Amino acid sequence: MLNHRILGVVERQVRTWSADDAEVYAAATGGYSPAFAIPLLQHGGPQLGLTGADMTQVLHAEQSLWLHGRLPRSGSTIVTKTVTGIHDKGSGAIVVSTWESEYASTRSSCFLKGEGGFGGERGETRRFGTPDAEPEISFFQTSNDQALRYCETGDVNPMHHDPEFAGRAGFPRPILHGLCTLGITVRGKDFTELHARFTAPVLPGDELRIEHWPTGEFRTWAGTSQVIIGWLRFSEVDGRRNSGRSGA
Repeated sequence: MLNHRILGVVERQVRTWSADDAEVYAAATGGYSPAFAIPLLQHGGPQLGLTGADMTQVLHAEQSLWLHGRLPRSGSTIVTKTVTGIHDKGSGAIVVSTWESEYASTRSSCFLKGEGGFGGERGETRRFGTPDAEPEISFFQTSNDQALRYCETGDVNPMHHDPEFAGRAGFPRPILHGLCTLGITVRGKDFTELHARFTAPVLPGDELRIEHWPTGEFRTWAGTSQVIIGWLRFSEVDGRRNSGRSGA
């Protein structure tokens, strides 16, 4: 059972990276984007630190990223992680964690199946949508070893490389990291802010259909299943235009 004493716990560590790390990320996601800052800050995966939880019942639900400036090709920074919320969703719990650094801030929400019903607050429900206009469409064929490639960025979750573990979680085989699918979705884009919800799993080998709108919204499909929906902020001007979005 999840240890609720993790709420408010603050951890600090020094993260150092090189141009080679960015190249590993680009190779794992089909191209570079500022989303590289997410695995850089959340090294090891968003599920780390969920003390007491059954890790086969943990799913990455949402991800946000704010860039404070251009990330250097190499460097070092102090990262401060805080568990900022534990919300009761009835069938499960949502644990929200934030990572702060001088270059970027990230926020991850993990859904823990079976951990709800403890009488806590439900927390906010953010809405994501897409315009009625036609999107720009692209396709990406994931490889059978796509998850193993992304593991090289530092994500240690066995859900993505251990068949027995993935089976206990209810999957036919290891699934692709949500952050890998996200990286593929936003590859080649230049943005200062990102918000996304993971809505269905992707299996390595799936073909992805990726939809982007000029206003920053995006959506990705694997077959007939929507797997990600979210939006990007391309600039401060665009940010003012889209300030009414509820994903922020």
